[in-house]
Amino acid sequence: MASAVPTSTSTAISTTSFYGTRGRAQHERRHFQVIEPNFDGSDTESNFEEDEPANIEDASECEESSDDSNESDTDLNGDNDETADDNSMPTGKSASNAVHSQNMRWRKRQPVHYDVAFKGEPFPPPPLEEYTPLQYFKQFFDNALIDHLVEQTNLYSMQSTGNSIAVDHDEMEMYLGLLVMMSIIKLPQIRMYWSKETRIPLVADVMLVNHLEKIKQFFHCNDNTKNLPSTDKDYDKLFKVRPVIESLKEKCRQISQEECHSVDEQIIPTKSRTSLQQYLPNKPNKWGIKVWARCGVSGMLYDFEVYTGKSNKTKTKPELLMGGNVVYRFTRTLPRNVNYKVFFDNFFSSIPLMSCLKNDGFWAVATIRIDQLKGAQNHLQSEKELKKSGRGSFDYVVEANSGTTVVRWFDNGLVQMLSNYVGNDLSLPARRWSKKEGRFINIDRPAMVVEYNSYMGGVDLCDMLISAYRIRHRSTKYYMHIVFYCIGVAVVNGWLLYRRHMGQKDVPAKRHLSLKFQASIAVSLTKAGKVCGEASRPRRRPSASPTSANAVPSKKRKAASVPNPTQDVQFDQVGHFPEFQEKQQRCRQCKSGCSHIRCQKCGVHLCLVKARNCFNAFHGL
Repeated sequence: MASAVPTSTSTAISTTSFYGTRGRAQHERRHFQVIEPNFDGSDTESNFEEDEPANIEDASECEESSDDSNESDTDLNGDNDETADDNSMPTGKSASNAVHSQNMRWRKRQPVHYDVAFKGEPFPPPPLEEYTPLQYFKQFFDNALIDHLVEQTNLYSMQSTGNSIAVDHDEMEMYLGLLVMMSIIKLPQIRMYWSKETRIPLVADVMLVNHLEKIKQFFHCNDNTKNLPSTDKDYDKLFKVRPVIESLKEKCRQISQEECHSVDEQIIPTKSRTSLQQYLPNKPNKWGIKVWARCGVSGMLYDFEVYTGKSNKTKTKPELLMGGNVVYRFTRTLPRNVNYKVFFDNFFSSIPLMSCLKNDGFWAVATIRIDQLKGAQNHLQSEKELKKSGRGSFDYVVEANSGTTVVRWFDNGLVQMLSNYVGNDLSLPARRWSKKEGRFINIDRPAMVVEYNSYMGGVDLCDMLISAYRIRHRSTKYYMHIVFYCIGVAVVNGWLLYRRHMGQKDVPAKRHLSLKFQASIAVSLTKAGKVCGEASRPRRRPSASPTSANAVPSKKRKAASVPNPTQDVQFDQVGHFPEFQEKQQRCRQCKSGCSHIRCQKCGVHLCLVKARNCFNAFHGL
């Protein structure tokens, strides 16, 4: 493994490789050393030998005597090592996993810069044949999972009533499609979609309301007879929904990963009575189930965990505490030593976590709380001193063992950040409004702040996309809300993957589907490969009421245009029957002729004459 390379001249690192393509235009960095990352945890004072050539003869000697008074750089810990937090790590852990607070040595020296160019594989090329929205959705919510839901729903109805409701694959797809459609067209009560006054044909023509409520009543994801008692040490609080969670997580992890990832929390809004419920007064949805999520800059969700409470089983490394272990577990599903970047807030961050991530080849930037600084706050200017120096003033200190840099920056208030690869360099100035001067001014801004702001918003973006058309069905069953969340993730991830493919094909962004994508998924789930609508219901005699017979014909109006069906519905070759209409309309296939024949399922007029059979051509027959 390459070690520090001392040099007397400054060597610049490409801003594209160092910060990614998104932020390269914002950064103007000053680099003093380029050092290959050392992942074996053997960072010693030899990395800084250019800064202290006079009194350091051997790197191992510096490790043994951290308070040597003959060193040219002042050891800022001094005698304060004995007062450091001894509970930051259990005794007996190696220095490669974490850094004991009593061994931390804070130095006022130039941070070391590493070669952090991304070494991962580029995104695979898009499919030659363009996928439909339904195909994108089923990359995350596949047929195998739907078959499992069918099996468990029928099993639960048999266990509960002695009779199976005999739901099949098509009906389960129709139920899922109705959930997605109802998230777009929102009404206060489910039965209002079928009522005479507020009837919505896109929902009411698919399935009878009684049958939908019966599926909702017996919907299940796992066999209750296999659930362990709550007193068992292996009891799983998410047993009822575990197959859906694990299937979705597996599909998300298989997607090609981005370079920069953010870790944060999400909330599944619900007030169901469950031990999983959390109350977060500062969130828009104060009551709900907490979810830890790892997302890319685009908002694509790559991994997630449903928070089930404090447990020793989830603490892979107790010295990292609960938040640090969340980040550590998420990085276990990423390849090591590929230079992935991870961003998270002060709930997760700690100095031992930065050292642990660095040893595994992950680079990170985070905000940090003052109680996690492990003595660094004693060697940084206070908020009062920085405020006196003016907006844009900052101070920094470097932990000599791990190379972690802590920065304090004063903007409108005090900002504390740390990183294991971004140093104390300045980026482009920030533009701020000055009340005192009555104009905009430019203030200094550390590069660490710019890096964090550029890549931290992935989880919030994903949460915003899910909440825009969230499935909000009232249910006392907590696991149903988790299922609704998983459906929303499948829709959003499918759309983001579609946008990625369109970007690779250089399709302009204004031509990307947005809400139509989700509506197309709903229509395809309810109609593709199924007999529904008028063709699925028995024919009834038309009403012959006196009111309709004696009604005065109104003035002729131009008929509303019927949209083309989705490709999944148009070419499924199921339930497409011709019917005669009194009024002819333009053929949707040849555009030149007019026809009295209409497809019952698609609702469009098509020629069906001796000279041309547009009906078969339109449906790919």
